Amino acid sequence: MAKALEIKVSGVDEAIKMLERYQKTFQTRVELFMKKLADYGVEKATEEVLVMDAVFTGELVNSIHSTEIESNAERVIFAVEADSEHAIYVEMGTGIIGATTPYPGKLPAIYAQGKTIRKTADGRYGWYYLGGDGKWYFTEGMPSRPFMYHASTQMRHDIERIAREVFG
Repeated sequence: MAKALEIKVSGVDEAIKMLERYQKTFQTRVELFMKKLADYGVEKATEEVLVMDAVFTGELVNSIHSTEIESNAERVIFAVEADSEHAIYVEMGTGIIGATTPYPGKLPAIYAQGKTIRKTADGRYGWYYLGGDGKWYFTEGMPSRPFMYHASTQMRHDIERIAREVFG
């Protein structure tokens, strides 16, 4: 997305000063653009969690936020994060049920599958886990509800609109 910079000046010195002023505001605009894009990502990820009915205790939806990773004269980096311990399982899905609704993106190498799956006497496949109440529960997994994947797709779709809002 190229933008022409119109300069109407009476001399070279005035043009140089105008470019220096523009350069000073450019970094601020880049930071604003990245922050707006990250905040938009938080909004979309939160919406996706709600639409996909992935709200159990509210912990996941309340853990979604943006973070400034780096900001200097050369680059500005923001991230959209979900700090909930179970966010990855909601995003990627788990177990037999998760396999029927696969994650649309590429699974990270760290995402292990099937290491604790057992077959029950009645023929179901799944695993047991200890609940917060101290009781053991059986699960066959859960479907992938890729809230971050969908948020990133929406961010890519609307990036030009957000850039136009900031840069004009």
